[in-house]
Amino acid sequence: MRLLEILFYLLKTNSRTTIKKLADMFDVSDKTIQRDLDKLSLLGIPIISYRGVNGGIELDRNYIIAKYILTESDYKDLILSLYISEHIDSHLKNTDLIEKFKMVDSDRCNEILEKLEERFIIDLDEEPVRDKKDVYNVIESAMDNKSFVKLKLEDNVIEVFPISYVLKREGLNLYYYDGEYKLISMNMVLDVWECDRHYYGPIVKYNKVKV
Repeated sequence: MRLLEILFYLLKTNSRTTIKKLADMFDVSDKTIQRDLDKLSLLGIPIISYRGVNGGIELDRNYIIAKYILTESDYKDLILSLYISEHIDSHLKNTDLIEKFKMVDSDRCNEILEKLEERFIIDLDEEPVRDKKDVYNVIESAMDNKSFVKLKLEDNVIEVFPISYVLKREGLNLYYYDGEYKLISMNMVLDVWECDRHYYGPIVKYNKVKV
């Protein structure tokens, strides 16, 4: 999600900024932002870097997102996914991704949303998952840095190596390694701290283990 937020920010400002400013804005390290920018470049987003005292980064001024790069079906599926996700997880709701898509193609986005709100009512028995933006930020930083984290649960604290998130029917889970491969519901995580301890050994992806 942070990649999209960075892209929308660069599109909105349409001017030069710095890695330091982006790092402060998204509460991550300079190295994490640099990796995000590298990922955007690999996806074909033309990011220009300037060296020196007055350096910085910006999008190529000639770059324009094509409004119709997605088919109508693709676009509807994307908005539907965001619409459902924002009602399930308040962390996603706070990112306002749908509002940012409106900046790209307001008319089409509003038309789809109006139909969704009429025909797709979301009435969950439970309150949406409480905002855990800080928790997610720490875990994602640890994933980038290959660091262990300490997870505070209701009755204890465990030290694990976070690998990926896994969305199951019952909600969002963290897939981790602590000598064994395990899953834990993110609803159980009350707080998290990144450790100085790192792991560089082989890792088995979730789809190979299915714990």
